[in-house]
Amino acid sequence: MQPEVRSSAEKIAELLHIDFFEYCSSGSVYCYRKGDVFDEKNGSATVHREIKDFEIKLLSPDVVLATYKVIQHDELSQNLKYSLRSSIWKCFNGEWQIVFHQGMLTDSFHEKPEGIP
Repeated sequence: MQPEVRSSAEKIAELLHIDFFEYCSSGSVYCYRKGDVFDEKNGSATVHREIKDFEIKLLSPDVVLATYKVIQHDELSQNLKYSLRSSIWKCFNGEWQIVFHQGMLTDSFHEKPEGIP
């Protein structure tokens, strides 16, 4: 999520598996191609992302599911965007890479009622 990572083809190649694909919050599907970088539509200097409720669930010894919430702050317009995110990470030869990611826009985050996991 950091601008210096999103704009570096080398760093992205380290994190994304060659078969990586994503269901974007916009509804489109993105497939990774070597050399890709992620450009910010509003300029990376004006977007700040806050991660909340980050959790990891072990699916197998070499596969984990990461789930979290993101609040995106746009400093120019002062708008907030809320999204629910999930990523599947797999360990290849001792290195963890993302094989799948999904983001879903939501109005805001609702607190879980007490007693609900």
